[in-house]
Amino acid sequence: MLSQLFAILFYYRTFALWSLGINILLLITGSSTLILALITKLFLVALLFYLVSEAEAKQKLSFYKKLGISDLKLFSVLYLIDAIITIGFLSVINEFI
Repeated sequence: MLSQLFAILFYYRTFALWSLGINILLLITGSSTLILALITKLFLVALLFYLVSEAEAKQKLSFYKKLGISDLKLFSVLYLIDAIITIGFLSVINEFI
């Protein structure tokens, strides 16, 4: 179980900068409400799930399948991790704005 979590965190590492950029973009546009940010992130994770499952990038997910992590579980946990980070980020930043 712990190895699965570390593998998912390793996969999230590739998207962490993009997530931070989206958070900053939401702040710049004034759309820093928590619900809007989480819906935006959910849409983007769903789009990423679709692109990965339909493209040749699906072969890169074979490592995670060997660990017993399905595609849906991988992207669901990615969203949960991203949502927790987004909530923390927006809560801290909104205190100072």
